[in-house]
Amino acid sequence: DVIPEPFLAVFDPNELELTLCGLPSIDMDDWMSNTVLTGNLKKQPGKVIKWFWKIVRDEYDQEMKARLLQFATGTSGVPSKGFACLQGNDGNIKRFTIHGVDHLQYPYPRAHTCFNRIDLPNYPTKKELREKLKAALTMYSSRFDME
Repeated sequence: DVIPEPFLAVFDPNELELTLCGLPSIDMDDWMSNTVLTGNLKKQPGKVIKWFWKIVRDEYDQEMKARLLQFATGTSGVPSKGFACLQGNDGNIKRFTIHGVDHLQYPYPRAHTCFNRIDLPNYPTKKELREKLKAALTMYSSRFDME
């Protein structure tokens, strides 16, 4: 009862977390080095994963990085000991995972917050990756689903 409920009603849960907790300081080198690649990215990461990290590192401000982290993990918080200690919803360590999928089967990135995982389609261009990732994050933050 510290903050009247009508004042909180204007925020969705993600906005409220960012408002109350502030933007995290995200160490991109730590995030990248503690990321597991699976699916069609495991054997041959290739250009899609390079584009993904270039977009996140060079084009996203701290808020967009926090929203991406929130999209994939359910929280914008970074563990105090870094990404190597990222936990799943069961309390066990679950590294941030990017799972490569076919872009013809999955047109947009999808998140699995219980597993700290993003299914990332193998887009043919960096431009398409940028647009579809932004759309996925926007839809998530506004609580729309793309299924």
